[in-house]
Amino acid sequence: MQHTEDIIAANKRSIAIRAVIILVAICFLVLIFSQTIPKFDTNDNTYGNSQPSEEQRLDAKRQLADSSKRVAQDSVYVRIGGRPIGISVNAGGLIVSGFSEVDTEAGSVSPAQYAGIKTGDVLYSVNGESVSSIFRLKMISDGFAGDEMELGILRDGIRFTVRLAPAADRATGQKKLGLMLKEDVGGVGTLTFVTQEGRFGALGHYIADGESGLDYELTYGNIYDTEIDGVIRGESGKAGGLIADVNRLSEPVGSIARNTDIGLFGEYTADYSGELYRIATKGEAKPGAAKILTTVDGGEPKFYDIDIVKVISQSEPAEKGMVIAVRDRELLEKTGGIVQGMSGSPIVQNGILIGAVTHVFIQDPTRGYAVHSRFMYDYAVSSAAEYREAA
Repeated sequence: MQHTEDIIAANKRSIAIRAVIILVAICFLVLIFSQTIPKFDTNDNTYGNSQPSEEQRLDAKRQLADSSKRVAQDSVYVRIGGRPIGISVNAGGLIVSGFSEVDTEAGSVSPAQYAGIKTGDVLYSVNGESVSSIFRLKMISDGFAGDEMELGILRDGIRFTVRLAPAADRATGQKKLGLMLKEDVGGVGTLTFVTQEGRFGALGHYIADGESGLDYELTYGNIYDTEIDGVIRGESGKAGGLIADVNRLSEPVGSIARNTDIGLFGEYTADYSGELYRIATKGEAKPGAAKILTTVDGGEPKFYDIDIVKVISQSEPAEKGMVIAVRDRELLEKTGGIVQGMSGSPIVQNGILIGAVTHVFIQDPTRGYAVHSRFMYDYAVSSAAEYREAA
């Protein structure tokens, strides 16, 4: 009997122990569950809060716009240049490059200088008639019978009039103003590209007139086909140059709309069949091997080896975006490096148009600067917009 009671007591203890264990386990599970619920409550539920904030929407739009812009830039192709061009730009009138003395019965005089006209002024009218050629000015002067002429002058963007009495030359009797004038400023450069819409970019820097000091006032003009007749080799301390004869009486191949820091831009009016190259996007130009397409003999361009020594990251257009070095032996033998007239020569790296030559280092003609092609393309496109607005 006692043995039976002991067994019953042991079973009760065992049941009690199991109950305690189960109770402890339940408490433990409740504790874990209670700690888990707040975590779920505080987590962002992407399903329950699916509406993006205004800032998120704007950021998404910006990313989409940037992506679309990159895709658009990636698909921009132009017809590469490398051909020499003759350049003729004017300021909308006759450019005052200096003064001359008129030998009269009373002695030597310079009516224009006495009237306050300055070198760099632009003479755009005489007695209310527009003048754009020296021949036209001579016709007006020869037919003038009065005492004073009224000259329309453009200076620093401001138009005003000056009255002066022309002096009669003692030998011929012709009435003269005592002015040294020229109709335009000319030179030789290189075509960089022609867009598929017929816009061109060339030269890689602005064109200026050393005699009158004019630069950005030289806005309109033409470009012409030409051929290279010879080369003056560059030397340390002395820039070389391409020799070409520009026939300004020939049919122009393009009309200039803009004279800017990074080149000449306008409408290419002739047929052009250069090979298509993609314009580089920001960051694609890298230090390393590249090629320059230029013409140093005749009219056909040729690729020569160069190195991109340095790439300057730019957010705004500037003509010094890269430093380049000529390493092609043939080009070095012919020109000594970079010479005047090669400005605008396109630079290709990995099959992409990355830039154009702009300047030569005077002390080291094997080296020079280049402009990023994407800036030139933007200017070419914007010059087309200016034409449409003017029309």
